[in-house]
Amino acid sequence: MRSFCKGMATPTAVIFTMVSMLITAGYLKYAMSASVSQKYRFEEAKALLMAETGINTEALPVLPKLVDQSVVLAADGVFLEGMGFYRNVVCSTYVSLEDGRTIFHARGSGISEFRNTLGKPVRIERMAEMNLVAEDFSKFMYFTNSEEPGGGPQLGSYVSFGGSDILEGVVHTNGQMTMSQFGCPDFTQANISAANGIILNNCNDQNWGSVDDSAEVRVYPPYDATERAKENANYVFTADDMLWRSTGKDTLIMTEIEFVTGGFIVSQWTYLMPPVGESGPPPTNFNWDVDTEIEQLGNESIAFDGPYDSTLQVYFTDTLFIDTEDIEGNDASNTLEMYEIGDTVLVRSADPDSNKGWIGVLNSTNQVGGIFVFGVQSLGQFFENGFSPGEEVTLAFQGGLDNSVPFNNFANYHNHLNDGSSVCQSSGFHHFDFEPTNNLPDILPPTTFFTDFAVIYVKGGQVRVRGTVDGKFSIVTDNFTEYRRHDDISIVDRVWGNIWLMDDILYEDSNSITGEIVYGTKNRLGLISGANVIIANTMENGGKNQANGSDIIINGALLAMNDSFVAHYWQNSISNNSLNGPEFSNPLNSKGDGRGPFRNPSSALPQVTGNSDIRGQMILWGSVTQNKRGYMKRNAPGPYPVSPGIGYDKDYHYDYNFSDFGPPPMYPTSSSSSGGAILIIKSYGEVDQLTLKEFSE
Repeated sequence: MRSFCKGMATPTAVIFTMVSMLITAGYLKYAMSASVSQKYRFEEAKALLMAETGINTEALPVLPKLVDQSVVLAADGVFLEGMGFYRNVVCSTYVSLEDGRTIFHARGSGISEFRNTLGKPVRIERMAEMNLVAEDFSKFMYFTNSEEPGGGPQLGSYVSFGGSDILEGVVHTNGQMTMSQFGCPDFTQANISAANGIILNNCNDQNWGSVDDSAEVRVYPPYDATERAKENANYVFTADDMLWRSTGKDTLIMTEIEFVTGGFIVSQWTYLMPPVGESGPPPTNFNWDVDTEIEQLGNESIAFDGPYDSTLQVYFTDTLFIDTEDIEGNDASNTLEMYEIGDTVLVRSADPDSNKGWIGVLNSTNQVGGIFVFGVQSLGQFFENGFSPGEEVTLAFQGGLDNSVPFNNFANYHNHLNDGSSVCQSSGFHHFDFEPTNNLPDILPPTTFFTDFAVIYVKGGQVRVRGTVDGKFSIVTDNFTEYRRHDDISIVDRVWGNIWLMDDILYEDSNSITGEIVYGTKNRLGLISGANVIIANTMENGGKNQANGSDIIINGALLAMNDSFVAHYWQNSISNNSLNGPEFSNPLNSKGDGRGPFRNPSSALPQVTGNSDIRGQMILWGSVTQNKRGYMKRNAPGPYPVSPGIGYDKDYHYDYNFSDFGPPPMYPTSSSSSGGAILIIKSYGEVDQLTLKEFSE
C-alpha cells in the first residue's frame, strides 16, 4: 500500500527548480539589458549621423567662401522623419599657428529621441566636426594663367618650352602651350595639362608623364589673392613713408630681406627712379611779404604777385618776386641764378610743424632792378591760412634732370609715353639696382629678427631677397605704388611691387650645390609678389656672361600675381647697341634700357660682354605660379638676334613637401568656378565627450 503526500517535493527538486528560475530570470534580465543597450547604441549612431548630416548639408556649401568670420546655421534645428534633427551648425575659419594655413572648421549637433522600456523619453545628443584646408597653388610645379609673355619689354606673341627645359610635377596653363621648333623639353616626370591645347611642333608627347590638352580652366587670380597674407602678416615694413608729403618731392624706399640661420635681416634705404633729378640750388630762407608789387618788395623778402584767397585757400599768382638778400642778410644771387626754366620749386613755411606750401614750375627767369622775377605755373597748394606778414619761408629746388648720369634718359627706364597720360606697366622696364649710399641704409639699418615663422608684408615698395631660410616664411608685396616722378613732380607714375632675387636662396638643410630639398624638411618659403618675381642681373646670378659667377638656385614657392616670373634680361651687357638700346625716337621699341654696361661693377665707361650674356642655369626646387609667362632666355629668332642669348636655361624640380606637408604660410589658394576655395578634408569625426562638455558649458 502506497501513500502519497500531495504538494510535497523533494529537496533536490526544489533546488533544481530554484536554479532554473534564477537562470531564466538572469537570461531575461540580460536579454532586456542587451536590448536596451542595443537600442541606445542605435540611437547614438542616429544622433551622430544627424550631426554629420548637418555639417554636410549646411556647412559645406558655405565654408568655401567664408573669410575671417563665424556663422551659425540651422540654429532652430532641422528635423528628418524617423532620424531626429540637427542644429547649431557653426562654420568658422582660423589660421593654424603651426603652419600658417587657414583652417575651415565646421561643428554641428545631432539629436535623437526615443522612449525607454518604462516609456520615459530619452534624448541623445552627439557632436561632430570637420576641419578642411584649401587647395593652394603650391600643388603646381608650374602654373600660368596665360602663355602670353610678360615681365619685361620687347615681348613676342608667346613663350615656348625648349630643348634645355627640364620640368617635373604638375604643369598647367589656362592658355595654349607651345613647344619650340628648335628643341623639345624633358617632361618625362611631368603631368602636363593645357586648357586650350598644345602645339607640339616637332616634339613627341608619348614620353611625357601624362598629357591633357583640354583641361579645365583653373580660376585665376586666387579668390583671396594677396589680401589674406597682408591681413595676417606679423611683420610689416612700410616703404611709402616718403610719398605724398607736403614738400612735394617723392622719394622711394627699397627694402632688402636676407634670410639667415635663426631668422632674417631687414634693411631699407631711399632711392630715386630714373630719370634722376639733379641736386639743384640749396634751400634759401626769406621773410614773407604780403605786398604784391615788385616796387614794394621788402628787403630779405619773397612775395607772390597775387593775393591769398581765403575762401578758396589758394594764392592766385603767375610771378614770384625774390630779393637778392636772404633772411640772414647774405647775398643769395649766386643761388638764385642757379634756377632754370623747367625747374620745379617749392615755397613753404620754415616752421617744420606747418603744412603751408606752394609748388610750381618756372617758365621764365629774369632780374629787374636787383629783384629776381620768376614766372611760375602752380602745380598745387596746401593752405588753411595764407603766409603771415614777415613769416619765415623757404624757397627750395624740387626737380630737374641731372644730365651727368650716363643713362639718365626717359627711354632708359620708362618705356611708355612721356606726356603724363600713361604709367609704367607691369610688363616693362623695372630696376632694383640702387645700393645704399656708402653701404649705409638711411631708413632702417640692418636689423635682425629672430624667429622661425613669419608672414612679412612690405607695404608700398619693392623688395630684394637672398639668403638661407631656417623656418617657415612668406613675403608679400602690394601690386604697385603711385609716386610723383622726381624729374617732374606734376607727373604721377607707378613703381610695381616686384620681388628681386639677388642671389641663391636655399633652405638651411638643402644641398648647397644642387639645391635639392630634404623630404620632410621643416623649412618653407613663399614669395608672393603683387607684380613680378625677377631674377636680378647681378654678378652673383651670373651677370656679364658669368664673369664672376653662374647660375641661381632657388628653394621656394613663387607667385607673380599680376605678371611673371622672369629673368632680368633687358638690363643686359651686350655690346650690340641695338640690343642695349634705347631707341630714343621711340622708347616703346627699346630692347634694353642702356644701364647694363654701366653696372656690375659700376664704371664711368661701359663694360660689355660681347655678343652673349648667358648666365648659366636657373635651378628651382619648389613651385611657380604666374599670370603671364616670363622669359628666362632671349635669343634668336625674335627681337634679340643673339646666340646663345641672354639669360638662363631652366632646371625645375617640384618640392613634394608642399603637397604632402603643406604650403608656406598664408599662400594663396585655388578657386572653384563659383569663386570659393577648393577644400580638402583634413580631419573628420565625433567630438569627444570631454570636449562636448566644454561646448555645453
